[in-house]
Order: sequence, then structure tokens, then C-alpha cells
Amino acid sequence: MTGHPRSFTISRRGLLALALTATFASGGALAVDKITLTAGSPGGGYFKAAAGLAEYIKAEIPGIATTVIPGGGWANVERLAPESQLADIAVLENALASMAYAGTGPTGQKYDFRMIAAVRGPSAAQAVITEEVGIKTFDELREKQHPIRIAMFERHQLATAQAEAMLEAYGISFSDIESWGGKLIFTSHKEGIRLIMDGLADMWFTGGSMWPHHQYIKLGTKKPFRLLPLSKEVAQQVADKYGQEIFEMPAGVYKDDNGTNDAYWSPNTTVAFGVRTDLPDDLVYKITAALAKHKDDFHGIHRTHVFYDPKIAWRDVGGAPLHPGAERFYREMGYLK
Repeated sequence: MTGHPRSFTISRRGLLALALTATFASGGALAVDKITLTAGSPGGGYFKAAAGLAEYIKAEIPGIATTVIPGGGWANVERLAPESQLADIAVLENALASMAYAGTGPTGQKYDFRMIAAVRGPSAAQAVITEEVGIKTFDELREKQHPIRIAMFERHQLATAQAEAMLEAYGISFSDIESWGGKLIFTSHKEGIRLIMDGLADMWFTGGSMWPHHQYIKLGTKKPFRLLPLSKEVAQQVADKYGQEIFEMPAGVYKDDNGTNDAYWSPNTTVAFGVRTDLPDDLVYKITAALAKHKDDFHGIHRTHVFYDPKIAWRDVGGAPLHPGAERFYREMGYLK
């Protein structure tokens, strides 16, 4: 996985400072005087990321007011639609952005929007299974047709669609699991882990979550567990479907928390900022530059924000194109050739 350095070289700092000075002093009234950002639940990580960007916009672009509203998932995509007028910037997972732009999501509709930057990650597929089940691979699960009870996010969640695609890549369908006497439980992360701790489920499977995750650490206080590995071929197949890159999950992520895992490959689910297609190029350029200027502040909001690096923020945003304003910023800074 590519590293994400916290600082620029001196020459890059100088270039960035010059670029931002020129940008913010360029003069001329903007056609937009208010920016609405749609995020996740109030107080959650996505909401905090959007709130941070909102503050940087206000600080660096005079005359712009900002508002952050709760949202999430497909609601955020729909709010960016030209006919919606409900939001200008949205927090979007890269995989969700790919599905929405291609029209392969649950609505079957193609959405028109653009991207600014990948800012938060990485999230990995994690199939968390208790050791008492005795299953160590997906191939073994299929061959034994074990009546496994799998808890996952709600049926409409992106992470559930990703998990389903991974199972199918191993020749396991949801109907197969039920035919073996198993069960699929669509619920919240917290409730899914509680069910496993209480002996009412055997595995939690998500197509993408942060690691090490506190919910799995909590599980380890009661039961030993392991992560079922994904092959590089399966990871790549699912990543291609959702417009993602892959990376290698390191071994022993939960070795101090009663958990076991070998190194394995996973699609890289990142969180990005999407934007309305019709926002002026100059404004989006300035928004992208404002985020870059406040990189260190953004890192301080959450530990996963260290993923954000202006040098590579144009990568892994999903299948939707960069907004021309954002692309111009990355090209002028020499990050995008």
C-alpha cells in the first residue's frame, strides 16, 4: 500500500504557498455564496470530516457560508444530482461513487457528479469468525456447507453488497447459506458483534471497515476469533466491480486482542468528497486548495485522516471523474501528470 507522508518537501511547500496565495487573492465575486455539505450521522466520523472541510472553506474563501447536514449512502449521491439542489459537496465511499456513476447501484440509475479528493481510509474487508466454529477459509466453508450464521450491515449498505460479491466469488450465495441451515442477519455493527458474543451468530462480515476495529477488540474479550483471508484474485475481482484498488492487509492485526489473521488482500474502501457537476471550476479549485492548505488540521480530526495527502488525493476516489477544478489544482501542483 502506498505510504502517506505527513509533510511536503520544502520546494513543494513553497509551491503550495504560492499557489494558494495567488488563488485566494485572485479577486472577483464568486457566483456561489453558500455551500451545503451532506455527511453522515451527527457526531460521526463522516460528519466531522465534512465539518472540517466546511471550516476550511469559510477560512480561505471570503464570502462563502457553509452548512453541514446529516445524510449518508445513496441519499448523499441523490443530493448531488443537478435537479436536487440539496447539497453541493457530499461524503461518499469510493465504491459507492463508482456504482452511482455507472448506474449499477440498487436504484439502477446513473448519477452525474464529480470528485474532489480521497480523504479517509483505508477500510478492509473483514470476515470475523469465532474459533469455535472451526472454519478457517471460505473454500472450507463452501466445501463443508457449514450452517453458518452471518451477521452483516443492513441489506442496503454498500459494505453488505461488497461482502455478498466476495462470497459469490467463492461460489457461495446467500441462498446457499440458507439451504445449508445457516442464517443471514442484517443489523448494525454493534448489534452484530453482540449477537456473536451471546452465541446467536458465528461471523460478522463487512466489505469494508477500519482496522483494528474496536468492535472486534471487544469481541476478543469474550471469544477468540480469526479473520478469514481473501485471495488476491477475489479481492481484485471485487475491487474491479466497485472501481477500487487493492492492498494487503497485514498479518496479526488483532494478535494482542485474542484474534488471529494471516496477511490477505482486500479492496481498499476509502472515503472521498464528491461535488456537484455544475459548481464553478474556480470555486472547486479553491475548495481543493483549502483542504490541501489545512492538511495537518484535517489529520487531527481523526486518525484515519492521515490517509489524506494532496499528492495522491486524486487517486482511489472511485469511478466518477475528478471535477475540472480539482483536476486543475492537482496538475498545477505537479501531483497529477
